[in-house]
Formats: sequence, C-alpha cells, structure tokens
Amino acid sequence: MDRIDLRILRLLQQRTKLSDRIGQLKRRHGAVIYVPERERELLAHARRVSKGKLPARALDAIYREILSSSRAAQGQAPIGLLRSSAATVLPAGRWCFGACDEFLPFTSWTGVAAGLEKDSLALALLTGGDLKNILQATPARRRFLNRFEVIGDFLPVTDHQSGLIERIFIVTPRAKGTDGNASRLLILIECKSTVNAVKSLANSMPNRPLQAEHLALGSRSARGGRGLLLARLTLGQAMEGVETTTRLLAAGKSAGLGLHILGVYPGSEDYDG
Repeated sequence: MDRIDLRILRLLQQRTKLSDRIGQLKRRHGAVIYVPERERELLAHARRVSKGKLPARALDAIYREILSSSRAAQGQAPIGLLRSSAATVLPAGRWCFGACDEFLPFTSWTGVAAGLEKDSLALALLTGGDLKNILQATPARRRFLNRFEVIGDFLPVTDHQSGLIERIFIVTPRAKGTDGNASRLLILIECKSTVNAVKSLANSMPNRPLQAEHLALGSRSARGGRGLLLARLTLGQAMEGVETTTRLLAAGKSAGLGLHILGVYPGSEDYDG
C-alpha cells in the first residue's frame, strides 16, 4: 500500500508540473483555463475505463480535486459570487469545483461583472434569485445579455429539490458562438402573460422540453409593458448547440414571444452536489 501511495504521489506531482506548463502556454496565447467541455470529457472517459471496486462517486470526487489542483497550477483567477447568496453558493461551489479553487465574494453584481470583464475572475456563481435581481433592472439586464452567458448549472448542497430561484448558475463572459451538443437552455422571455408563456413556447418547439422551470421577474420591460420571465428548459433529446438556438428562436417567434438566450449547454448534472 505504501509503494502504491508513493507512485500516486509521484504521478500527481508530474501532472502538476505539466499543468503549470499548460498554464504558461494558455496565458501566452490568451486561452481560458476553465474549459468545462474538456473536464466533462475527462470525467466521462475516466468512468468508462475504470474497472474494479472503486465507486463512480469516489472516482468523481478524486478527479474533482485533481482538476481543481490543475486549474490552480495553471493560475486560474478566483471564482466570483455575491455575498448576499454566499451561504447557498459557497458550500456547493467548494464541493463542486474543489479545495484548490479560490472564491471571492462581492457586495454587488457590478463588482462581479467588472471582474469578469477584466479577467480578474475566471467565472461567477449566481443563484436564480441573483439572476432575478440582476435582470429586473433594465441597464443591468442589457449589460448581462450583451456581455455574459450561462454555461452550466447545479443544485445547492443542502437541498436536491430546490427550485429555480436557488439553483446555482455558472456565468462567464459571452463566447463567440455555441459549440457542441446541448440539452439545457436558460432564457429570458418577454411576454404579455407570464402564465402561458412557457407552455406556448414548449408547444412550438419541435423537440419539446421534458421539464420547464420558470421564474417571474416581477417587472415590466420597456417594450409595450410586457412581463419578464426567466425560464430553464431541459430538452428530451440533446441537439447541436447552433441548431438548438435556431429552433428556440423560431419557436419563440411562432409563439409571439420575445426571447433572449442566456445560456445553451449540456443538461447533465455534472456538478451535482
């Protein structure tokens, strides 16, 4: 057992040295350190090739910490969050990302947004309630829609039955285009009636969502006094990201809804606490 432990430690040290070199290359070329698609692929591969008595949950936990230390070795910036929701976000964030990731609380979204835009934050974790507060105000909503996107979400540690308002969303600066398969969509709907908006959208989608959660923002947009609704849709079948976006916009137009896409991403609970 001691000899095996020594081999593991040596391999981890080798991996850390390689991560440091990769981080230098990424910084030189302006590449991002946190690449969720790559991490999902690595975890999926590890599960496929793993044999023996090591449970999948244990494997996930081990690799979660390996990836966390790798991001730290590459020099990843801190993860931003709002101090007002830290009691919900921090326990889940530490569990889902790892012990080597640094979390930095801010008193307002303005500070988090500035950190993301200046690359002093790698990403931000916001609850559905945080998003609701941000999107209610027109200037903040426009800034969010133009500059940021949601690339994933997960549940808080304390309650696996939490609604949309407590679910935690991963926010980054907006990328150019949507790549890969996706089965989850986070959208902002402008509608005359928030009661039937999601139902109308679901009926207009060629691939109907299996699940639809929505949250009324309690405000009115400037255009025609229409209401605002934050909605999270989970499709019954994964589709290519660009195709998903195209079909969603067509469905919104057919249903007479104003749609803003906040995020299109895989729907599996990759960060389930």
